[in-house]
Amino acid sequence: MNADEPNPLYLAPVQTPKHVLDIGTGQGSWAIDVADMSPHAVVRGVDLYPPPDSWVPPNCIFEVDDVLRQWTWRSKFDLIHLRHGIGAFTPDEWASLYRQCYDNLEDGGWFEQIEMDIRCECDDGSIPADSVLFTWGPRFFAAGKKLGKSLNITETMRSSIERAGFVDVHEKTTKWPIGAWPRDKALKEAGLVNIQHWIAGMEGYSMYLLTKFGDPAPWTKEEVLVYVAEMRKALKTPHFHAYQRAKRIWAKKPLSGERTVTNEDPDIIKQE
Repeated sequence: MNADEPNPLYLAPVQTPKHVLDIGTGQGSWAIDVADMSPHAVVRGVDLYPPPDSWVPPNCIFEVDDVLRQWTWRSKFDLIHLRHGIGAFTPDEWASLYRQCYDNLEDGGWFEQIEMDIRCECDDGSIPADSVLFTWGPRFFAAGKKLGKSLNITETMRSSIERAGFVDVHEKTTKWPIGAWPRDKALKEAGLVNIQHWIAGMEGYSMYLLTKFGDPAPWTKEEVLVYVAEMRKALKTPHFHAYQRAKRIWAKKPLSGERTVTNEDPDIIKQE
């Protein structure tokens, strides 16, 4: 969704990074791409589990660690990146993590985070108001509240980042289509990728949360399977123009005496 940017990997204005950290690196694709793009940088990807890739660039290092514990890296970073952390931490843990990021950045270094809003939305009335698609977000917000790990992080991440002490805060919200309904070629391709993520991930995502923390009471496995089948059917309806929002925030650790600056840049899909 950022292929048109000069640097689609991150928007923080770090021209020649030297030390980069990717939190929750997962498959490691972002860390590998940044290492390829910046061969003189040392790029570290950290997660609770090792990534599956058997070969990585020589300047890319993957480590298994818990970022909620005290960080032991000797060098500070000029860029710290995090994405898809939804549901991983409690509010207190998020606050601690943001502070760890702040403390481990060089003065003038940048932190960048990307998160998806799990709610399905529609702007043109193509989806009936009583569609099952509109139950997904509120249902999982309620489950996350019971779990103690908020799933509406897109609504709280900016204020949490600012409270950690970051300045020059930038925000960009993008509407990411679910399905191949947009006429624009790039958006159509993005929508195809996104709907595959939804179709493949819904059952695993919902089975744990709804059978443990369903509202008003935990669901049965059979109830979850029926719900997921209804969601898949609705998502595959060709004339439903569904999307979700992706929010990207990048902010700087201030230099001495620097004042706070903010910037918002909503990025809106327009159907021809």
